[in-house]
Amino acid sequence: MIIAITNQKGGVAKTTSTIALSGVLAESCSCLAVDFDPQGNLSTGLGIKIQPGQKTAYEVLTDRKQSAAATIIETKYGIKLIPSDISLASGEKQILTLADNSRILRKKLNPLRQEFDHILIDCPPSLGMLTLNALMAADAVLIPVQCQFFALEGLRQLLETIDGIRDEDTHPNLQILGVLPTMADRTLTTQDALKTLKTKLAGIKIFEPVPKSVQFPESNLARQPIHLYTTEHKLIDPYRAIAEEMAKQV
Repeated sequence: MIIAITNQKGGVAKTTSTIALSGVLAESCSCLAVDFDPQGNLSTGLGIKIQPGQKTAYEVLTDRKQSAAATIIETKYGIKLIPSDISLASGEKQILTLADNSRILRKKLNPLRQEFDHILIDCPPSLGMLTLNALMAADAVLIPVQCQFFALEGLRQLLETIDGIRDEDTHPNLQILGVLPTMADRTLTTQDALKTLKTKLAGIKIFEPVPKSVQFPESNLARQPIHLYTTEHKLIDPYRAIAEEMAKQV
């Protein structure tokens, strides 16, 4: 199953969630994480420093002959990774004039479906060509949303983009796995945001909120998935719940 983890708004714990979920999945399944953000935070967060000559998501996107399989790196957590760096930003511009340019990643990842139980794509905080490629490659979308009013307002544009992809018969089977509320605390702001999510997104699964915790940035600095950094169930269990939902849909 290929999952695009996306939200055009930054600062919603998108990459943190990709690391956490891939770590949980890798305990019992084969999991590939695709860093499709030019910032390269997923690669860094998994302890990968790209070496000279290492092929990355840039080559996957821009070189017709470059297979995705040949760019895969093994991390020390059992998660395999297609890394990324700032060169991917220029790659996005290079493909703008190509025919069928929204399906490049889909064609490159499809051969890997037989090798991996799950493939997670960490998308950039935008709705540009990189995110469109990720959506076209994915079976379903996971949307992390910070528990704040303005973050919810920005969700509309992403949902409209997904609906547009379906309506145009471009990718009619694209599903929304669910919305993941992040950085939840005990304030009224969080409670109001969760209530609004459930009201306005009827029919879309709202996963158990991920609590706000200093342990998430600490685990990122330690280059470890959260389930290896801490034993606090309230931080780990929301990601286990998503993994269980994914297992049902495979």
